[in-house]
Amino acid sequence: MTRLPSIDVLKFLLALGVVWAHSVLIGQHYSTAAYLFGQGLVRAAVPTFALVSGFLFHATSRRGRTRPWLMLMSGAYLMWCLIYGPVWVMSEPDILHLLGRLVVGPLHLWYMAALIVAVLMIAAVVRLVPDPVAQRRWLLGSAVALLFTGAALQGIDFFTPVDLPLNVYRNGIFVEYPYAALGFLLADKIHRDGRDWMPAALPLWLLLGVLAALRLAEAWLSLTAFGLSPAAPPEFPPLAMAFSVTLMMAMLRLDLPDWTRRLGKLSMALYFLHYLVLLGALSLGLTSMAAMMVLGVAGPILLTLLGRLLWREMRRFLRQREETAEAWARPDGRR
Repeated sequence: MTRLPSIDVLKFLLALGVVWAHSVLIGQHYSTAAYLFGQGLVRAAVPTFALVSGFLFHATSRRGRTRPWLMLMSGAYLMWCLIYGPVWVMSEPDILHLLGRLVVGPLHLWYMAALIVAVLMIAAVVRLVPDPVAQRRWLLGSAVALLFTGAALQGIDFFTPVDLPLNVYRNGIFVEYPYAALGFLLADKIHRDGRDWMPAALPLWLLLGVLAALRLAEAWLSLTAFGLSPAAPPEFPPLAMAFSVTLMMAMLRLDLPDWTRRLGKLSMALYFLHYLVLLGALSLGLTSMAAMMVLGVAGPILLTLLGRLLWREMRRFLRQREETAEAWARPDGRR
């Protein structure tokens, strides 16, 4: 499946949601509106990212490129853990805790660690269940079961005196895998039957509006029952799954111009760099929500453009040096 501009736009919008959420949390900009918007809508950003990742991994799996993908992702994950090392390493009391943090992922990089686990699980099902029909049943059944299990664990942590660490239920097994598996199945369905089996764009967007209203109502009930707090009860799994899947299907129904594909790469810049930029803003005393959002979005984009410019100039310089060396090495002396 070729890259779709609509998916790149979706990734960029989801990255904006992640920047907004971290701006609220890091800057402690808690309000009723922020709670409703965050818990009602932005909360779906990470699961939908996982859905997109599973969707895109389907083509990688079909080409037999799973192992290179895992090696590349693992290398990138370790590199970014190293880049963010000054932020998180010093908070770990000893080497065992540090290694444990690497397994579950420090800071916002937990998503990458969890995605590696989720892809390994999908790849295991694909390899161990060769029959396509049985494979799809295994993926769907395990995705639903693990998503409900994760919600149950989060409910135990929230509603009972039992204090469970966050990473017990926010990980590759109970968050990333269920949504990545759904994305994988969605891509497989489109690969087999094309996009025409999906409803038209208008019904999908209308359904998405209804689901968004229900999620906002769910957030309002949570706010009414438990008050304004960064912590929240688990999402209702069927509603959460329906919202993310409908959002992606609605985006797939959009025919967007080809230039929007560039947004896919910018979404990666936002994800990797925004946390560092936000911490820098806090250290400079720029704590307003507007300042954090502007810097959290513009900073990574400008750093990416600057990096590309420097890389282009470096390649040009090296190419010129190589051409000069070749000219001086010619036996006829022509330069």
